[in-house]
Amino acid sequence: MQNQRRKEVTGMPRVKPLTTEQKRERKVLGLTEWIDGRMHRRRLTQTDMARALGISQQAFSSRMNPEKYRTGEIKDPFSYGDLLVIFKTLEATQEEKEQLMTL
Repeated sequence: MQNQRRKEVTGMPRVKPLTTEQKRERKVLGLTEWIDGRMHRRRLTQTDMARALGISQQAFSSRMNPEKYRTGEIKDPFSYGDLLVIFKTLEATQEEKEQLMTL
């Protein structure tokens, strides 16, 4: 009855909130999409980014794959230090940094 009343009031059914893990997955996906988009805009390759981070292109590619995070193959794609290098290399704004650092 309560759900029906809410539907009548808002016109929308109740939506189950995301779990903490689902929120983290979305944040990781958002981060990797932001990195990919900014790399494209700045015409940087995975090799360029890997060099800046001091890792191989293959390792960078693996970290950019959100499926590896989802399956538990990797815990977090980038460390705090990695993120600082990425933000500097990709010229992130302060607002972008604050938004993306909430992993």
